[in-house]
Amino acid sequence: MTRLLLILFFLFPSMLFAGETITANSYILVEKESFEIIAGRNYHTKLAPASTTKVMTTLLAIETVDTGETIIPDKKVARLPASKMHLVPGREYSAIDLMNGAMVESANDAAYALARHIGGSEEDFARMMNERANEMGALNTHFKNASGLYVNGQYTTCYDLALIFKHALSNDIFRELITKKYFFFQDSRKSVRYKNHNRFLFCFEPAIGGKTGFTRKSKHCYVGAFERDGRTYILSLLNSRDLWGDAVLILGNLYDQLPSDKELRSARAPSASLSSYKPKKATKKVSAKKKYKKKVKKSSKKPVKSGS
Repeated sequence: MTRLLLILFFLFPSMLFAGETITANSYILVEKESFEIIAGRNYHTKLAPASTTKVMTTLLAIETVDTGETIIPDKKVARLPASKMHLVPGREYSAIDLMNGAMVESANDAAYALARHIGGSEEDFARMMNERANEMGALNTHFKNASGLYVNGQYTTCYDLALIFKHALSNDIFRELITKKYFFFQDSRKSVRYKNHNRFLFCFEPAIGGKTGFTRKSKHCYVGAFERDGRTYILSLLNSRDLWGDAVLILGNLYDQLPSDKELRSARAPSASLSSYKPKKATKKVSAKKKYKKKVKKSSKKPVKSGS
């Protein structure tokens, strides 16, 4: 029997240990009020935060502008990659819709529009984010944009991310945003229903809310809050290859009953791509005939998407 197990281990190691090893480079599980660490690993390691960045973006927006304030995006929103709400430059949007878009749909264009409106530029808004992070005690965090799209020099730690989320949870508007399972976006030309990317909201009753993130370089990231026996716990993890599997394993320190793989798969939101962003270079004009051929060719292919 022992010999058979050894043979299986060398031939199919993942078959024996699948779902039993935490793949995240860094994680932490803490009790919110005391910040007592329940479980963790490498939680002071600086890593790229992906769209968990939008926690700070949204909190700062809530603290700075009125939810009914009108925001008019500039031309850059049209060039930002998904996830996005496909905002139209020059059109009017309410701040609360953009906040919902940033937290529920993880919309990069919504995060950018908020940043540009509040800071005058995304760079100046990032400075405001860093100042606010320092006020919270998140001293190993540095933001360079509002969306979390990968850029060198933008980082946080699981400890800092949990700390930022702790402060955000004390804001009633923020707390309401992260508990939403769906966000209905209505403008003058379209009505869209966005489903929250946080799968725990749909299959795990103790879940309060949270924020997911993904880029190819950052891998999967997450921060979220959970209730147990009248207390709130915060889980954050960075650089994971198996977000939901890792989260379930870590939450096993608190709960006996946790969502199954099947339940988590069924709770999946329609995915949208999120990748590193570089401004597009100016391209030569293409004739209408060539544009039509390209359009026909693209329509025959199924788009590749990834979660955020």
